[in-house]
Amino acid sequence: MNQVTQRRYRDEVEHFLAKLELRARRLVALADILEKTADTTEVTGYRPFREEVDNFKALSLVLTDRLAKLEQHPKKDELEEQFHKLQVLMLRIVIKTSLKFFYVMSAKPALPLGAREMFQSELRTLYEAERMISNPRYISQLDSSAKDDLDSAKEILKEIIENAPALLNFGKRKKRKSAGGNAG
Repeated sequence: MNQVTQRRYRDEVEHFLAKLELRARRLVALADILEKTADTTEVTGYRPFREEVDNFKALSLVLTDRLAKLEQHPKKDELEEQFHKLQVLMLRIVIKTSLKFFYVMSAKPALPLGAREMFQSELRTLYEAERMISNPRYISQLDSSAKDDLDSAKEILKEIIENAPALLNFGKRKKRKSAGGNAG
């Protein structure tokens, strides 16, 4: 690949890294809000944080692709290091915020309809986080409590899922026949 193309990819990576850093700042701000209001927050209060995590992950996928195209660019290692620091920051925030939020939600006597589905998607996110922190590149930058906190968050979340109400299913139901042979 020629230098002009490599420079274009480097410029794209730098542009997307700046956007990813902005997303990380938003995550920090949303996590701070959730931390301060966790005891009074309802399930829906977690949604803005969750959406920002999804946006961060989507942008990370774009960046991963662009970084792979940098081949032997002199700044590739520096740019990858910046990218991985942002990934570690996101992992720390997700683990800490999830643990606190799930702990508070587990103490609620009743959750709204559909909470089970929302929390099931959160469980997938925690398993993704677990996969990421098993990567030596990330685990070496996280303190030892990160894995413990992640495990605790998963256990609390599983308990919430077991007790949370599911969405009502208004799909077709099989009609049972009554004793007289009529559909009931």
